[in-house]
Order: sequence, then C-alpha cells, then structure tokens
Amino acid sequence: MQQLVTTDLDKLKFILSVSIALLCVNIFADIDDYFSHNVTSSAGYYGETGILEIPNARFLDEGTLSFSYSSSFPNEFTGITASPFDWLEATYRYVEVENQKYGQSFYSGNQSYKDKGFDFKVRLLKEGYYLPQVALGLRDIAGTGLFSSEYLVATKRLGPFDITSGMGWGNLAVNGTYANPFASLDDRFRTRNSQSGYELGGDFNYKDWFSGKFSLLGGLEYDLKKYGLKFKLEYDTSEPDQLAPNRTPVPVQSRFNFGIDYFFTDFLRVGIGIDRGNQFRLSFTLKGTYSKDTIPKASPKTVQNLNDDQSERIRKDKMLFYRSLNRSLRDESIFIQGASIEEEIVDVSVASSKFNSFPRLAGRTARITSALSPEEVDLINVHVMNGEYEAFKINFDRKEFDRANKLNSSPSELLISSSIKSESSKPFHEVSDFKPTVNLPQFDWTMNPALRHQIGGPEAFYLGQLWWKTDLSVKFRRNLTLYTTIGLDIYNNFNELNNPSQSTIPRVRSDIQEYLKQGQNNIQMFKFEYLVAPLDDVYIRMDFGLLEEMFGGLGGELYYRPFNKPYSFGLNAHRVRQRGYEQRFGFRDYENTVANISMYYDWPGGVTSHLLVGEYLAGDKGFTLDLSRRFETGFTLGVFATFTDLSAEEFGEGSFDKGFYFAIPTELFYTDYRRGAIPFGMHPLTKDGGALLNYHNSLYSIMSDTNKKSILRDWLHILD
Repeated sequence: MQQLVTTDLDKLKFILSVSIALLCVNIFADIDDYFSHNVTSSAGYYGETGILEIPNARFLDEGTLSFSYSSSFPNEFTGITASPFDWLEATYRYVEVENQKYGQSFYSGNQSYKDKGFDFKVRLLKEGYYLPQVALGLRDIAGTGLFSSEYLVATKRLGPFDITSGMGWGNLAVNGTYANPFASLDDRFRTRNSQSGYELGGDFNYKDWFSGKFSLLGGLEYDLKKYGLKFKLEYDTSEPDQLAPNRTPVPVQSRFNFGIDYFFTDFLRVGIGIDRGNQFRLSFTLKGTYSKDTIPKASPKTVQNLNDDQSERIRKDKMLFYRSLNRSLRDESIFIQGASIEEEIVDVSVASSKFNSFPRLAGRTARITSALSPEEVDLINVHVMNGEYEAFKINFDRKEFDRANKLNSSPSELLISSSIKSESSKPFHEVSDFKPTVNLPQFDWTMNPALRHQIGGPEAFYLGQLWWKTDLSVKFRRNLTLYTTIGLDIYNNFNELNNPSQSTIPRVRSDIQEYLKQGQNNIQMFKFEYLVAPLDDVYIRMDFGLLEEMFGGLGGELYYRPFNKPYSFGLNAHRVRQRGYEQRFGFRDYENTVANISMYYDWPGGVTSHLLVGEYLAGDKGFTLDLSRRFETGFTLGVFATFTDLSAEEFGEGSFDKGFYFAIPTELFYTDYRRGAIPFGMHPLTKDGGALLNYHNSLYSIMSDTNKKSILRDWLHILD
C-alpha cells in the first residue's frame, strides 16, 4: 500500500495558518454580492451541508428539502436531507460500496454492498461578526457503523471565503493523531470499541460517540458569484487507504480533495471534483424550500352585492337566495351541505376539497354569503365540514366582516368580533332549511398509473412495478361508504426477487416479496366504513373488509379532540387476519387482535408529538414515538421510532423500527389553491417487529387540523 510522505501534514498546517491569518482581517462586501447567481452552501458527499468528505457548520434554510447524489470509486452516495429548523439538519443516506460484495453470490450475484444510515447536525453557536458558526454532528446513527463518525466544526465567512476547521472522530479519524480531550471526563472516551460493522446494526452505540483519538479537520471554500461557481478544498482525514473493519482499502495519491460546484438555479447544483488525487467525482443536488408559498394564487371571484329589487325578491322567496348562494359557492369549488336564512341571521354549512386552510374556506363562504344576503342580515354563521363531520362554526359580525373585506379593518379586529366554537354532535346540515339534493348511492372514481417497488435489496438496487391504479368509492348514505382500490399490472421485474424472509416471529410484513410477486394484479383495498360523532368532540370510525394489502378484518377507531385544547387522544382496535399473497379474497392462517392508544400534543412552533402504546401486528407490545413539524404552508417533516418487547436478535437487522416522512402540499406548485399533498415515507428495512396496521381515513388525519389552535394559526387566511 502506498505510503504518504509527511509533507501532507505540512500542507494541513499551512491551510490552518492561512485560516487563522484570515480571521484577523476584515473583508468587506464587493461587486460579487450583486451578481445574479445565488451561490450558497452546498451538500458534501454524505448529503448534509458540507465541503466534500468533511462537514462544515452551514445549514439549509429552514423548511428545505434536498436530494443529493455523489459518485466516486468506491462509494456512491444518495441522500435526502431536511431542515425542520434553521439549527438542525437530518439526512437519510444510502451508499453503494462498489469494491465490496453484498453477500454470497448464490443469492446476490455480483451485487455490490449497500449501506443505509441516518445523520444529524445541530448548530451550537450562530455566526457573529467576530465569532464563527459552530456545529456538532453525528453520522450513521443507529446504522451498521460503516461510516460512523462524530465531529465538532467551526465555519467563518470572510468575504468570498468560507473557512472550516474542527475535530473529527470515528471514520473522520481512522488513525486519529490526537488524544481525546474528553478522556478527562470519562475513561470510555479513551478508546473506540467498535469502528464499524455492528452485528445487527440499528443500535444507538452512544458509548462510542466522540470516543477514541481524534483528527483535526480543515477546509476552504471560495465563491465566485459572477460565474455561479464554488471552489472547495479540504484535507481528508478518513484515510481510505488504511485498513479498517469491514472496509477494503483503496489507493491514495493525495490527502487533499478538490471540487467545483456550479449553481444552475436556486434548485439545481452540479459538482465535479478529484478525490485522493486519483478519482473523478460527479455530484448534483436538487433542493426546494417549502416553508413559504412563492407562487401567487388567484384572488376570490367577484360577487356583486344585491340591489334593492333583488333583496326584496329574496325576502319573498328564500329558495332564490339558496339557489344563488349554491351557484356562487360552487364557482369557488365550495359545496353547500345545508343553509337557512331567518330575518337577521344566515347559517350555511359548507365543505370543499379545494382549500387546505379552513379559515380561507370559511372566509370565502362568508364573503359570498354577505354579498347575496339582504341588508337586514347582521350575523353570518359558517359551519365548516370535513369529511362527514362538522368540524367547527364561526359566527361573523357581518358589518365587521365587510369592513375587513374592504380593507377598512384587519383580520385581528375581525377575530375580536367573531366567535369560534364546535358542536360536532349536532351538525347544522341535519336541521337546515335548505339541503341540496344528492342521489344515492353516489359513485366516485379515479384512475392513474402508479409505482410499487423495493429499493436496495440484494438481488438488484431497484425492483419495481408500473401498475394501473383504480380507486372507487360508493356512498350508500351520508356516513356509510365502500372504498375499493384495484391494481392492474403494466410492467414489473419482480421475478428477480429471491430473498425470502428469515424472520423467526410472525411474518406480518417481511413476506413483502411474496405479496409483490404473486399480487401483481390485486385488490389492494375493499372495505366498508361508517362514521359518526355521538358527542361533541368525540368521533368514531368503524370499518370491515380488506383493510390494506396484507390484512383484512373488522374494528374501529375512537378519537377525542377537545376543541379548545392543544391535545387529543385516540383508541384503535381491530381483529385482523393475514391476506393471501395473491391479494384477492383469500386469507392465510395468521390472525391477531391489534389495539393501541395514542396521545397527540401540539407544541409551539408547529411541532407535534404523537405517542402510541399498544400491541402490534406480530403480537409484540411496546410504543412508537413520532415527532413532526408543520410549516405555515402545510409542509410537514417527521421522524418516528418504535420500541417493543422483542430482543434485537428477534427483530433482526436494524434492531428496532424507525423511519422518516414528509408531505409537500400540491398547491405550492400551482397558481390556485388545492387540497392534497405529495407524501413520502421511508423505513430503512421492512421488518415484522413494531408493524402497525395501515389505517385508511384515520380520524386524526381528518380532524387533527380543526381544533381552535389550528384555526387561529391560519386566521390571516380569512380574507384570502
């Protein structure tokens, strides 16, 4: 193996000396600040904001999601990075190690080794005029440990330069040079027990964090904004030419890595570089900031106020008012569920699949209702429906609403004159004077192509199916509906699947390959659902049939949402039986009763916690903790982890269930408002432990965003 001469250490000392010298110089803004290219901090190899191999102390903007790819022999990195706060980055990383095999050739052939892991970075100190920005990070948390490392870095901006230095442990210090300063606190910091290759992976090996000797990290970035370029130079302390557990050494000609990034747009960056003096690297990043809606939306449609003659006709014929109101609301994709007009009061119950913001729905309804009401009407009561439930009611003072609508008042003043309450057990539409005619049974359907896949298996990186998905719903009465989803195969390569489950507990999820291979044309769901609200703030859902791809059965859900409180509770219980692999109407022998209780709490800053306790599909018992943040736009980021009474050996690789998810509102990509989101969720491994039943139309998803706190959060939308 090639040995490097000691001049590399001299080069590192030179970089650090230049960094210290530059810290003593004030560099003022120049013409680069006025160029159109927005050159920002960019992703390193691992997906987090960094230089190349080593991280820096920079972060994505709050509410940003990025997808990154970086390839150079032997490692090909693919990562998704999210920033729920401006002081936190979280990365899910997938790595193909090209100079190692996945496993024995009889089932993985020539497939290269694949590794998955989670990384976190936290800002400890925000950059000031004199002080640098400081960050602490961990790589490969609860993974196999192949890339496990920890770091403490500081980054300072000096004109077009961004200078980083710090300390690295683990994979960032394979042959650490310096004694650990934390050893004076505890002897465990003196040595690192496991460099990589944990037997099952998935454990939080916190006793190894920041342990062993460390290496000094150093790097430099230079922005050439005129041309949209960023130059990167770093000293690589990962020493890939040195022997380490579960790692095949590669030749190294230089400890310095060099890279150039070009920023095509705010959303796309492409980079090239030279690693270790002998390997070419290609990378790119796609990113979007979803904490703000940057596309202007259409204003409410104009509605002419009634003249005296029209007002008089309405006083004599209420049906004229109801028909006009119904037609005008439908123009805004708002649908009347019931309406009444009595001298000085108008009540209208509405539902819409267009608006994510319920105050926006209520405000547009009140605006149209006010324009079409006789002048003696003083009070407008808007009853907002979601699903089959009346979520809440807003009582508007008509004069104050009209003043605010004409910009002679503010949403805050309108809030003071309004009242908000919930009477879900007595929905207004049941007693209203006017009810639109609905012909039952009512049929609704959608058809579209869809994907099913398995990523990162031993047989191939991607095995998937293009199928034609048909969703059909039949409403027999207002709160009784049949939901059906049917899939027809267009193309798939599932015949390559050859890695059957070896689970020693009931195979409630790990038989996924059999479901994919034998259920290419399938009935994904066929279930009846009944909804009712027997008491205020109490909601019940009952269902039976083929509940999801792998299980059928019967059961129900109860959800208690105190309207004026930031918390809510749920109870789920189902008797289920495992479906046949072909996913028609056949069943297998395994059955179980699954039940759990949930507590949800809305914290300040859009953060929600969800604690679930109960029994899971495989019969294991434990709890799931879910933490998420919702931004003003509705963009949501979340992580979860499940711990049950299964041992790490019984659970298998991964040791416990964990994952992340996000949902991007579709209206962020359009010039009009529309409900719905683009969801994405990831379990690094499909395991049987901690597996939950997949709930369709869960009550939390229907009612969680309808408490008073949520309405006040979005109150500024009332006049949109």
